[in-house]
Amino acid sequence: MIAGKKSWLSQLDFREDYGVDIGILIDMHILNVPIEEVEIGYIENKSKPLHALGKMGREVAQTIIIKASSLKKPNLNFEELGILHEIRSQMDFALNHHYSHLNKLIAYDMDNTLLTKRFIDTCAEKFNFKEKLMNIRLSENEEILRTKQIATLLKGIQINTLLEIADSIEIAPGAKKTIEQQKKKGYIVGIISDSYDCISNHIKNKLSMDFALSNELEFSKSVCTGEVKIPSFFFNNSSSLCKHTVCKTNALQNIISKYNIQIENCIAIGDSWNDLCMIKNSGLGIAYCTKEEILKHHADIEYNTIDFTGLLKFTL
Repeated sequence: MIAGKKSWLSQLDFREDYGVDIGILIDMHILNVPIEEVEIGYIENKSKPLHALGKMGREVAQTIIIKASSLKKPNLNFEELGILHEIRSQMDFALNHHYSHLNKLIAYDMDNTLLTKRFIDTCAEKFNFKEKLMNIRLSENEEILRTKQIATLLKGIQINTLLEIADSIEIAPGAKKTIEQQKKKGYIVGIISDSYDCISNHIKNKLSMDFALSNELEFSKSVCTGEVKIPSFFFNNSSSLCKHTVCKTNALQNIISKYNIQIENCIAIGDSWNDLCMIKNSGLGIAYCTKEEILKHHADIEYNTIDFTGLLKFTL
C-alpha cells in the first residue's frame, strides 16, 4: 500500500498493470519526494499462480525500463538496460521450465465461448420455442427447476437432430489450434457447461479435448424424453468453495481431484455469470468476450477478442 500527498500523486503517471507500484516509487524518487516505510498492519492478498508470475515480471521490468528511458539524463546506460532485459528473459525461462513440470488444467465454458452461440437458443430458433424459453428464464429463479423446465422443450427431438444443430454453430475462431497448443504444453483441457452432455461431449471430441462435464439429457430409443439429470458433481458438498446449491466450481473441484491438480494451477474461461465462481476460485480466471460487469470485475483477465489464439500468451 502506498500513500502520499495529493500534490505529489497528481504528478505521477499511473500504469494499468503490475508495474504500477514500482512505477510510483520510481516517479517519487525522480521528484525527490522523501520515502519512508511504515508499519500499518497486515493485508492478505490472493497469491498468484506461477503462470501469472511471468506476466507480472515482464510488466514490472518493462516499467523500470520505460521509466529509466524517459529521463532526460538517464541513470541507466545501454549496457545496464541490456542487463535488465537479460534478467527478465532468465526469469521467464525459469518460470516456464518449472511450470512445464506442474499438473495443470484449463476449463472452458461451451456456450458463447467455445461455441459462438448458445446451443439451447439455437434450438429455440430451429423449433420455434423462443418465447417459451424466455418465459422460463424470466419466471423461474431456482436454477434446478429452470434447468428441468428448459429440458422439456427438447422432448421428442432425436439425438441426431440435436447433434446436427450443434454442428451448425460455428466453433470460436482459433479454438482448435489453441487447444492443440495448450495440450502440447501439458495442460488437461476440457469443458464445464450447464448445457447437455450429449452436446458437450460431441464438441469435446471435435476439438480433441480431455473431458466434458454437463447436465445429462435423457433419451429413449434416441429420442429426447424431456428429462434431465443434474450430476452430483455440480452439487454443493463439504469441500465446496461457495454456497450455491449447484455450481460449476464443484464440477471443477471434482475433475481436478481425479487428475491430482491444485485449483491454483487451473485456468477457467467463460462469459456468463454462471462462470463467476469458477473464474473467481481458479488460479487464473479469464472473462471471455463477456457483457457481465461482475464477471469483468472478478476475472484476473478480461479478454475481448473472439479469436482464441491470443489466449496462448496466458498459458506457459
